[in-house]
Amino acid sequence: MISFVILCWVPISWAQEANFAVDKVAIDISGCQKVTAKEAQFACHRLGPGQGFVVAERRYWPPKQTDDDAFEKVTVYFPSKPTSGHVTDIPSDEVLVFFSSGPSSFPGKHGCYGAAKGGKVEVTDISEKRVAVTIDVSIDLKSPLGWQGECKQVRLRKDITAQTIAINELNAWDGLVAPSYDLWKESHP
Repeated sequence: MISFVILCWVPISWAQEANFAVDKVAIDISGCQKVTAKEAQFACHRLGPGQGFVVAERRYWPPKQTDDDAFEKVTVYFPSKPTSGHVTDIPSDEVLVFFSSGPSSFPGKHGCYGAAKGGKVEVTDISEKRVAVTIDVSIDLKSPLGWQGECKQVRLRKDITAQTIAINELNAWDGLVAPSYDLWKESHP
């Protein structure tokens, strides 16, 4: 499990987890990869109005000691709403997978982020109220500040089951697009 690899010092059982799916959304794919270094962990998780479909997982580990809280975000973006049983090999224009993790107390400074470079995504179930996807992808992770050796390639394997919500139910933690960004709010629920 990727959480163990990236956040091995944080027990998984402490995590607060939120899974959701949103229809009629978009991610600024070209823009999210051209942001400042400090925004790189968050930009490709930001959702605005559009024609796409997103399945997302947000995990947060509250602090047990000073500055040891952490976050993990997975965003699976489909340019159009997928159907049940749809399997896509990565790379593909049909689905993109973004991953970020790091300490919430130091957003944009420590941690890792990246996009899936290989693997597959399967939509195992989809209805008006819920969606289930299986992800098995490889991701070349990068440090937001370019620190060598901090981040490596990982394999992310996850089953995400999410309730469908409306875009107006999103907040900064979920990745709602805004005129300006507060990285603290994007790294804390």
